[in-house]
Formats: sequence, C-alpha cells, structure tokens
Amino acid sequence: MSFYHQIARYYQHIFKINVNQVDFIKLKIPESDCNVLDIGCGIGTLSFELTNYYKNVLGIDMDAEMIRAASKKNKDESRAIQFQQISMLKLDTFIDKNSVEGVICFGNTLVHLNSLDEIADFLQQSKSVLKSNGKLLMQIVNYDKIIKKNIRQLPLIENDEIIFERNYCYRKSENKIDFNTRLTVKSSQQIIENKIELLPLLKEELALLLNKADFNNCNYYGNFNMESFSIDSPALIIEAW
Repeated sequence: MSFYHQIARYYQHIFKINVNQVDFIKLKIPESDCNVLDIGCGIGTLSFELTNYYKNVLGIDMDAEMIRAASKKNKDESRAIQFQQISMLKLDTFIDKNSVEGVICFGNTLVHLNSLDEIADFLQQSKSVLKSNGKLLMQIVNYDKIIKKNIRQLPLIENDEIIFERNYCYRKSENKIDFNTRLTVKSSQQIIENKIELLPLLKEELALLLNKADFNNCNYYGNFNMESFSIDSPALIIEAW
C-alpha cells in the first residue's frame, strides 16, 4: 500500500488550504471563464477552492485512494469539477491540445518524477494542453537550499489531530533524496511511516528545461507572496508562459 493511500483519510489535517496560494493563482490566472488543471490534486482541497473562481476544474492524481476520496467529497454535482486518476506524464493522452488556461502543479508534486527527462516530458505536455495565453504554475521545495546547506528536516506539521514529521537524506552519488515521513494520529496514537524517493530539482536545471519547452517567459519566486527567489527561500515557485 502506497504512503499516499495510507494517509488519504488524514490528508485534510496535514495539508490545509493555503490562502496565499489561492491568491497567487487568482492573480496569475485572473480570467474566471476558463479551464484549469490541478496536477497532484490529492483529496481535492485546492481543486474545490478553485471552483469558486474558475469555470471548470480538473484534478488529477496517480493515487487511486486520493481520487476516490476527492470524488466522494464532490457531492454537489452542480460544481464544474472532475477528478481522474491520470499520470502527469499522460496529459496529451487524456486532455485536448490548447484546451486549458491554467496548469497548476503545487505541493512538491513535480519532484516525484524520476529524472530530468521525465520533467522535460511533463513540461512539453503542459505546453501542448495550454492555450496560447495559458499559464503553468509550479511549486517545489527549494532544493538548492536543501543540498547546499545539507538540510535534513522540514518543519514539523502539528495540530489537534496529527503530528507529521518529514526528514530528508540526500544520496549524492545517485542524485536522489529519500523523503522519510512519520505520521502520528493523536486520537489513536497510530503511527504511519514511509519512505519516498524524490528528485532534488535545482532552479537552474528547471529554468533550462522550461526554456527548451518553449516557455519563453518565466518568473521565479521564493514564496506565494512573490518575494524574489534566493538560496534561503523556503520554496521555488514558478510562473511560466
């Protein structure tokens, strides 16, 4: 059973809606009469919020349990929202060319891909499904900082329901990161542990790949308040078109 399958029922307690994140999207994709794609949607927390601002929202995720949970939450059939279990490397198979105004890939989803070649493939497919005036918005952890400063632990997430511990182990020879997690459910003291392999994508690597995919205009931010990216930024956030 995958880690994301195991934590699906607790996901709303781990990752709550981020108001700054939503405001960033609204600013960068201001037209309300448009279609947006939420990649790595999880249980649909962000997707549901986006239905308040956009005409149609499609949330995709590779984890079947996440999609099942998102679809179960979608009880209001009048909402223009759908959830599908689709790989982010199969966009051009399931989504029409030039059909969406926004492709959103937040939550460190991008670095679950296995190689720079796969990231290049994803960027090419995103370019294909976007309309000519469409935007690609992405967010990952600042791996320039993680590697240069040898950071081994991300900030603890704790609230009344859960404790979520996140640790990194960088394998330089393979250029991979072991993402070790430990989720404690306070009500039952259940502990769920897992390890996922991530690709530590650097800003310069991503900038080169975006250029090769013909995203000729790109802005790089260090947070959703649009402060300039630096080595000390908590995240790398990209606006590309």
